[in-house]
Amino acid sequence: MSFAMLLVMEELSPPERVALVLHDVFALPFDEIAEVLGTTSAASRKLASRARGRIAKARRRQPPSKAETAEALQAFKAAAQAGDLARLVELLHPEAVYVVDGGGRVTAARMPVHGGERVATLAIRVVLQARPDSIELIELNGEPALAAHRDGALLWVDTVELVDGRIVAIRRVANPEKIGHI
Repeated sequence: MSFAMLLVMEELSPPERVALVLHDVFALPFDEIAEVLGTTSAASRKLASRARGRIAKARRRQPPSKAETAEALQAFKAAAQAGDLARLVELLHPEAVYVVDGGGRVTAARMPVHGGERVATLAIRVVLQARPDSIELIELNGEPALAAHRDGALLWVDTVELVDGRIVAIRRVANPEKIGHI
């Protein structure tokens, strides 16, 4: 499965994922899926259909250019460093999600943070608490990313997902074991 498909699957509700995978991958009939989900066959069919529709919609999206992604990252960085909550909220989709991998080695949100305003508030708080010396635009796996440093050490790397020019997901890796090679 492609990384993009995994991201789309992450966006589906658990019942949608179950219905889709059990039917489309394992060819289970909707009657059996309904038993698993504790619902009706028609409701299971609708869940799978909705999931397929969301996946098809995601596949039709034009991926942003590297320049658009870099511009969004630079704007995000500037607003977070300035503590400009209003600007961050503008940059973020209302249903944006922030996911961080601290690996149990650094302080990090344990669960994804949902909602543009909550993500914006968290972004400002993290910059204030971590006090990085620099946050710079880098290329990571062929895509623009942000790297934050303090005292010569890499603190975290951020990548973003854009839809219609707004940030819908921020993925931060702060686990020193995973970013040590960067």
